Amino acid sequence: MEMLVFGIAAAVSYWYETEVFLFLGSAYVMCRFLYKWYMPLLETWPPEHGETGRRVLGCLPPVSLAIILFVLLTMASYDVVGIWVVFYILMGYAWICGGVFMMECLDLSWPFDAVHLDNKAAVFPAAGGFVGVTLIYAGANTGDGPGWWVVLFAAGLGLITWLGLALVINLLTDISERVSVDRDMGSGIRFGAYLIASSLILAYASGGDWTSTQATLMEFTVGWPVLPLMLFSLAVEWFYIRPSRSLADNRLQANILPSVLWGCIYLVYAGIVLLIFHGIPERISGGVLL
Repeated sequence: MEMLVFGIAAAVSYWYETEVFLFLGSAYVMCRFLYKWYMPLLETWPPEHGETGRRVLGCLPPVSLAIILFVLLTMASYDVVGIWVVFYILMGYAWICGGVFMMECLDLSWPFDAVHLDNKAAVFPAAGGFVGVTLIYAGANTGDGPGWWVVLFAAGLGLITWLGLALVINLLTDISERVSVDRDMGSGIRFGAYLIASSLILAYASGGDWTSTQATLMEFTVGWPVLPLMLFSLAVEWFYIRPSRSLADNRLQANILPSVLWGCIYLVYAGIVLLIFHGIPERISGGVLL
C-alpha cells in the first residue's frame, strides 16, 4: 500500500513539474517572440516607411489574445479556469511562435516584406497566416480533454494539414513570388483570405471532446471541406497566373476588386461549413452554459 501511495504521489509530482516547466517555458518563448515581433516594427526608419504593415502586424498579437481568450472562456473544457486560462494563453503564444516560424516554408518573409520593403501585398498573407495559426490552436482547445497534450496533438493535425495545403498552392502557382516580387496586391488578398478560411475549417476539425487518439484522427476528417476550398483556390490562382506575369505593373493592381470578391467567397464558404453543417452556434452556447 505504501509503495502504491508513493507511486501515485511521484506520478502527480511529475505531471505538476512538467506543467510548471511548460508554463515557464511558454512564458519565456512568448516574451522572446513578442520582443522579436515588435522591435523591427518600432525600429523602422523613417517612421512613415511601411506604416500599413507596422499597424497591421502590430495589431496581430492582441487579436490573437482576444481569439484565444474567447475560446477558453466559452468553448474550452469545464476545468479550464483561473491559472489554467493563463497557462493556455502562454502556450498559445508559444504555439504561434512555432507556427510563424514554420510558415517560412511558403517562401515569404512577411515582416520583412510588409514593413522593411513596404510591400503592401504581403500584409494580407502575413495577417492571414498569423490569424490562421491562432484559429487552429484556439479550435483545438474546444471540448473536454484530459490535459494540454491533447490540445497540442489536435492542433498539430490542423497545422500540418493547413500548411501542407497552402504549400501545394504555392508550389503549383508561385503565389509567394507574385506577392513578394511582383507585389501583386490581388494575389496577396486572395492568399490571405484563403489562409483564414481554411484555418477556420481546420480549427473546427481540430476541436471536440477527447476520447482517444484513434477517435481524434477519425473526427478530424470532418475537415474534409477544406479540400474543395483548396482546389477552388488553386483554380482561381491558375486563372490569374498567366496574365499576371505579362501585364505591366500598373495593370497588376486592376485585379484588386475581383480578388476581394474571391476572398469573400472563400470566407463565406468557410462560414457556411461551420454555421450550417457543423453547428458552431450550439458549441458556443453550450460552452457559455457551462
